[in-house]
Amino acid sequence: MVLPGITLIVSLPVLTAPQHLPSDPSRVSAIRELIETEQRYVDDLFIVANDFIKPLNNARILSDYEIEQIFINWISLIALNSTLLSALQEQVNYKEDMSSTENGVLMRTPRSASLSNIQLALQLPSRNSISDRHRSHTPEVLHSPTLRRLKHFSVHHNRSPSSQNLALKGNMEHLGEPVSPPSPVFQSSASMTINESTKIGDILCLHLPSMVNDYFQYCSRRAQANKSFQAKCDSNEHFRSQLQIFQDKTGGLSLNGFLTKPIQRVTRYPLLIEKVLKHTSEKHADYASIKQALECARQLNERINKQISEQESSSRLDWLQQHLTFGSDENCSDGYLFDELLKFNSLNRYHIQRQLLLHGLVLKVPSGKELLGFLFNDFLLFATMKSSSNWQTQLFERRTNFQLKLYRMPIFLTDIIIANDSLHDQLTFSITTKIHDKPLQLKTQQTNVRTLWVKSINNAVEECQVAEKSILADKAMFTVTENKRDSKTAVARLLLVVQEAQDLVPAPVAAERHRSVDPYCEITIGALTLKTSFAKRTTKPKWNAPMQFLLYNLVDDIIHINIFDNEFFSPNENLGSTSIHLGDLLPCPLDKFLTQPSLPFTQKLYLNNGASLVIKCTIQLLTS
Repeated sequence: MVLPGITLIVSLPVLTAPQHLPSDPSRVSAIRELIETEQRYVDDLFIVANDFIKPLNNARILSDYEIEQIFINWISLIALNSTLLSALQEQVNYKEDMSSTENGVLMRTPRSASLSNIQLALQLPSRNSISDRHRSHTPEVLHSPTLRRLKHFSVHHNRSPSSQNLALKGNMEHLGEPVSPPSPVFQSSASMTINESTKIGDILCLHLPSMVNDYFQYCSRRAQANKSFQAKCDSNEHFRSQLQIFQDKTGGLSLNGFLTKPIQRVTRYPLLIEKVLKHTSEKHADYASIKQALECARQLNERINKQISEQESSSRLDWLQQHLTFGSDENCSDGYLFDELLKFNSLNRYHIQRQLLLHGLVLKVPSGKELLGFLFNDFLLFATMKSSSNWQTQLFERRTNFQLKLYRMPIFLTDIIIANDSLHDQLTFSITTKIHDKPLQLKTQQTNVRTLWVKSINNAVEECQVAEKSILADKAMFTVTENKRDSKTAVARLLLVVQEAQDLVPAPVAAERHRSVDPYCEITIGALTLKTSFAKRTTKPKWNAPMQFLLYNLVDDIIHINIFDNEFFSPNENLGSTSIHLGDLLPCPLDKFLTQPSLPFTQKLYLNNGASLVIKCTIQLLTS
């Protein structure tokens, strides 16, 4: 109701077009940096393909095989990163400044490539053969702005760390420190449309995981490729001439500098993506994807590092198998230790792949004898060598006559109590064991190396103890699912003596691995597992080992029996097993047995493979 003489004024909201949120300059800059550095990296890949691989092949300076030995899967890397770059550029409406390329000629990057087909690089189209409909946003690297700008820079290439510096390093950072400087930074002549709504997270999440295998192949073979590269430099004059031509074209950056760029690039992804994430609001639509992309980039590096580490460890274990002799000790000869063939590259007794954790030169105190120490995840081994002057350059080399000889028996980590730094000498440390009266005194050449040995040994011992406990809890040939029950509910106590076994025969495969059988018996009732000591070198062991178990049901309780061959360097071999209900073990029906339960009785049990086990039992009823 409106009163007379009163004018009602109503204020209506003004409708305006929706406004975009202002772009964060830092986020725009971070995205631009990611794309521009990816562009420069792809350009660098093409520089090598066009200015080095192609001339080498055209002039037949190197064969296809030799090219692959040096450049590995370079063409596959071009395909992977060109695809990623194309997707990123499309997302930001990337446009190359046509005036920045000679004659306005652009080149399409390849979309796919075979892992080993080096011919793809040699078939890259030249400037004159590219039609307008095949042009893309990637300039041909022979005449790219990147290459022209590089000519104005003189870049010093840092040499990679020597093997001597890495010989004693426990966990090598295979993809850590860059070994050559990045490409010179220049102002991009391209335009991009980057605003607050720009999303690149999904693109990165799609492409980064697919890079693992190819970058692992490249990074893992780079060290050997460098040796092939150096061999060609030393022996092929035409190859050296081509290197000089290439270096002149790139303004001083050597081919080695370019060959390390894939390793640098894959380690740089987490840093670049983290910068984008830092400047992306948690409320942004791309925040979750960018965060996931950062995790993908980190996992990419972790997986490559892990695969390289495993491959390196495997090759080193194989090398030790060929170059370590075991001497004439009564416990070791012809590759056998304690009558067991030691295969370095195999599972250890804890069902874990054996790994070489640390190695290096140590001196025995007080004699000063030079030893090479090898710490594995199940034992510690020392070896002697004829000369220590050049061991760093010969150790683990494929083509070498370098030989090692076992120095005493290996020390199992389960026998090591602790490793300690010496209080009187900054270079000396000691290893206290259960099997030697006096600690083993060793000396290193550097304080940090001593610290590394002590820390690595103690960590390995701790992890070995954890692995051993898990094996003891494992029921091997069977699984016990019942929970541990309260002792108050037990109805009887079983006093059991494991007397002897007969006709134990190892499997044919196991017979090749060891010269004798060292059997022990393991018995499980409910949640409790007990075992005998192992008898040495016999297929007819006599243990006479007493055991005691609580029984909860005189009919349904099950006795699980396993006999194993005790191994030192590999998983224990099962020599026979069986499971039997307690009611079937009784010498007479249960109602009759209950009238005289305390009398002992002996039973001969047959195992699954024909072997037999003799046990003596006494059942004592518990009063409620």
